[in-house]
Formats: sequence, C-alpha cells, structure tokens
Amino acid sequence: MKKSLAVACAIVIGSFVAQAAQQRGQRGQRGGGEQPPAAPAGQPPAPATAPAKPLVPVAASTLAAHPETYYGERVTMSGAVEQSLGTLVFSVDQDKTKTLDQQILVLAPRMNAPVEVNTYVTVIGEVLAFDSAEVAKRAKDYPVDVSPEIAAKFKGRPVIFATNVINTAGTDLALRLPPPMTTEELALQKAMKAIAPASAALRADADKMDANLAKEHAAALKQAFAQTEAIWKAKGKADAVQIAADARKLAETIELDAAAAKWDEVKTSAGTLNTKCGACHGVYRERFDDGSFRIKVPPTGTK
Repeated sequence: MKKSLAVACAIVIGSFVAQAAQQRGQRGQRGGGEQPPAAPAGQPPAPATAPAKPLVPVAASTLAAHPETYYGERVTMSGAVEQSLGTLVFSVDQDKTKTLDQQILVLAPRMNAPVEVNTYVTVIGEVLAFDSAEVAKRAKDYPVDVSPEIAAKFKGRPVIFATNVINTAGTDLALRLPPPMTTEELALQKAMKAIAPASAALRADADKMDANLAKEHAAALKQAFAQTEAIWKAKGKADAVQIAADARKLAETIELDAAAAKWDEVKTSAGTLNTKCGACHGVYRERFDDGSFRIKVPPTGTK
C-alpha cells in the first residue's frame, strides 16, 4: 500500500512538471500567442526557440522491455532509485528489486542534492541507447563520470539524459540553483531594489505633474546608480560603469526637468532610463532555475 501510494505521488508530481515543461516549450510558438521578449537595446535579437517535443509518459519496466519504441523521445518516467552510480549518474527500476535488465540508467547535467536509493523519483528527459561516445559528446559541458564497468553493463541499453529529477516531495533535484550571494551581489541587489520602484514611479509622477515626488524618485535613482557605478568600477567592467554613469546623469536630468515642469522631457528620459537598465541586464545578469538572479560572468574579452 505504501509503495503504491509513493508511486502514485511520483506520477502525479511528474504529470504536473511535464505539463509545465510542455507549456514552457510551446509558449510563444502558437499563432497569435505570446511572443519572445525583445532583446535589450543594443543587443542582438535572441534566436528563435524550437518548440519542445511532447513528453511521453512511460513506466520504467515498459522502457526496459521495449526501448526501441522510445529512442529519441522525451519521456516522463517514474520508478524507484536502484543504485547511485556517481554524482550525476543513477539507475531506476519499476520497483525496489535489484534486477539489472529492468534498470534504466539516468544521467543528469547537474544535481543540487543526491538521489536516495529505494525512493521514488520522476525523471524527465530524452531516451537514447547507451553509447560512451554519445555520452562524451552530450556531457562535454558537465562532469558526468561513467565508469568503464558501468559503461559495459549498460552498453546498448536505454539511458535517459535527464532535464528534471523530481522526488516525492516535489523537489526537482536537477534544477540549476545559484550559489550564495557574494558581498558585491548583495550590494548590487540592494541598489536594484531601489532602482526598480523609483524608475517605475517616474512616469506616474510626470502624469500627475508632481515635482516633489519626481525629485524624490530621481534622487533615489541617482544614489542607486552611483552605488552601481562604484560596484562595476571595482570589478573593472568599463562598459557597465559607463551604463551606470549614463543612467545616473539621466536621473539628474529628470530631476532638473521636473523642477522646471518639463514633463514631456521627464517621460522621455524615464523611457531612456529603462533601456539603460535593459542593456546592462542583457550582459551582466544571469537567471537561475529558481527565478533568482546573480552577476553573470561575460565571455572572455568583454570589458
């Protein structure tokens, strides 16, 4: 009874995650649907994203018995963790028996926590026949280590290159989570939390022709952009320093124009300010799977 309940929970969790994954893949691909966000000013447009293949639900026992049906497909599979074979490698069976010919090998690009043997998981990913050369090609950017012994045991058998590994608590163990914030990132986050509301408020200030509020918000922006400028100067990123300096000068201009009741100019400058923020975010902000952001390390050669 307990085993059946655990399997049922894993399947339900997997179905919700699978549906969300499909919706994310299809978003912006339907006619008249949501479109990809525009690239920040000065940045090349983002490449078009191909719609994700539909997810095919499959039991571990079915995949083990008829793998040829699922090669090349993206599947959602629930089962029990049989063996932990490395940091990013484990095997799954339909139940908690230890039968090699029923086990499905799973390779993940990352794991923010280890899987627990004899617990149920839902795995989402692409199915292929195990081949060491294919593993090396696909895992060139992450440290999957499959021993020669394991490679020999699973050669030609189905393997799932997982994008998601969800346990019965609903936690995706394969999410790319951020490291703890550095002192610089905490300081930058504080500045960003001041910039966003103040910048958004300026257009309302102009609509209301409220010079006092505009002055208050422009002053907050000047201070926050000065802090941002100092952070990037310490990191030696001249382009980010220039963007922050330009934004600070725009805030100063907004303050003067508001005092002179030049509200059209205030609105124009506020719009330009948003493009400055977007240009910096496009290069130096990295989003992780949990929705949080960290300072992005640009490619070598970026100033």
